[in-house]
Amino acid sequence: MASSSTFRQSVLSGRVHTLGQYLLARFGERVHKIAINAGFTCPNRDGSKGRGGCTFCNNVSFSPNARREPDVAAQVEAGRAVLARRTGARRFIAYFQAYTNTYGDVAELRRLYEQALSEPDVVGLSVG
Repeated sequence: MASSSTFRQSVLSGRVHTLGQYLLARFGERVHKIAINAGFTCPNRDGSKGRGGCTFCNNVSFSPNARREPDVAAQVEAGRAVLARRTGARRFIAYFQAYTNTYGDVAELRRLYEQALSEPDVVGLSVG
C-alpha cells in the first residue's frame, strides 16, 4: 500500500502549490519553523469572553504563576541552535504558537513580529 505522502503527491501533483514547495523553490532548501511564545493569553482564557479556554487550548498548562518566556530573540536563537544541530536547517519561520498571538496591542504585536523578522535567517512569520 502506498504511503499517505505518496498518495497526496499523486493526487495533488500539479494542482496545488504548497507553501513548503514555494519556500523550497525560493530558498533552495527546506525552511523550518521555530515555535515562539510571546506571552499572550486569549479572551477565553483571561475571562473577557469565556472561562477555561477552548478546544484549542491545553488547559493543563494554565497556571497563574506561569513563567515568562525569554524574549523573542532568545527563543529564536535557542530554536535555531536545536534545529541546526538536529536537521542542518539554515532558514526559519518564526511561529508564534502559544495561545492567541494576535490578542494584544497592535504596537506591541508589531514590535514582537519585527523583532522576529530581524533575526538572522528568519524568512517569515506564522501566527497561530
